[in-house]
Amino acid sequence: MDNEINILNVPIHNITKIELLQRLGSEGGTVVTPNVDHLMKLQKDPEFYGIYQTSTYRVCDSKILIYASKFLGQPIQEKISGSDLFPAFYDYYKDNEKITIFLMGAAVGVAKRAQEKINAKVGREMIIESYSPPFDFEKDELECQRIVTRINESGATVLAIGVGAPKQEKWISKYRNQLKNVKVFLAIGATIDFEAGEKKRSPQWMSDIGIEWLHRLFSDPGRMWKRYLVDDLPFFWLLLLQKFKLYTPPFSTREEFVNWESPRLGQILNKAGLMSIEQVDQVLELQRQKPEKRFGEFVVELGWLEQETIDFFADCLTELGLSKHRHPLGYYLYKAKLLDEDQIDLILEEQKELNMRFGEIAVMKGWVKQQTLDTVLDYLSEEFKDSFVA
Repeated sequence: MDNEINILNVPIHNITKIELLQRLGSEGGTVVTPNVDHLMKLQKDPEFYGIYQTSTYRVCDSKILIYASKFLGQPIQEKISGSDLFPAFYDYYKDNEKITIFLMGAAVGVAKRAQEKINAKVGREMIIESYSPPFDFEKDELECQRIVTRINESGATVLAIGVGAPKQEKWISKYRNQLKNVKVFLAIGATIDFEAGEKKRSPQWMSDIGIEWLHRLFSDPGRMWKRYLVDDLPFFWLLLLQKFKLYTPPFSTREEFVNWESPRLGQILNKAGLMSIEQVDQVLELQRQKPEKRFGEFVVELGWLEQETIDFFADCLTELGLSKHRHPLGYYLYKAKLLDEDQIDLILEEQKELNMRFGEIAVMKGWVKQQTLDTVLDYLSEEFKDSFVA
């Protein structure tokens, strides 16, 4: 088992960069890179915390965390920031034709420049595609699905995404099961800007002594002052509390996070008539035994629901009422894998003859339960409901 150093309730893997590179090539996995800012966000955001706990590797992105680990008497042996890991990764695997990378993030045109520069360095088309998504892209499900399709069609085996934390980690968590070819997921923050030459990294000596943050503050004070001078300062007080065993974690264990997240999904699936109370209880019991696994993973393994159905009710359902895009009800039932294309076509044909709503016909034929239909409609804003059910 890997040696882990716990700082403010976040277990950080105490491995070297070369060990990590070797494992990623042979085993794949998701890499997140905790720094002080991440640790402070993780004190408040249970979703982000859960994603961190289920990531494959959590490696130290900060010299300050190195100092903190020594202060706690459990020194982390090496700093592995995203902006160091990514160039090390593509250099290490530059001759491995099976490793191909989709680069996602930064402003328009920046990722493309990074792609060209990296490919010139390694001497092959290792970055096979790049994309700079629009602002707030993560709130647009259609845009996210276009990105998923684009990544899948590229054939990339690695996704390197730099859109800032916790956005990049949440996007990976939400869509990784749809990315069929990707084996390695790297959350790399501002690295794409550095690779493109859009922004300069701090001098090496500043990074070595742990004041890289000061360089970033002076380079972009309007954006960075609040992060470094307000949001992150409580870290040092919390660290002192941990040293003297007075720190109270916001989420004591992964199991406590499970208890926050899983009943909510179980309740939704039960309300939708897709799982019985007994099934929900059975999964929760399994999860108590293996808290590193998600509720939906057990449901899929047991063969009770498809992964697409879990993804829809876990991630997409609550966003329906907020979406700017309106789609027919069949679109959502298809997305949840509750109806197939043939069933949708047949319902649309019968609608012309029966003068009934789409959902009514789906229920009448026994393809969708009334409970399921009602649950989906409950999450739609009132002004859109009539058009969705028509």
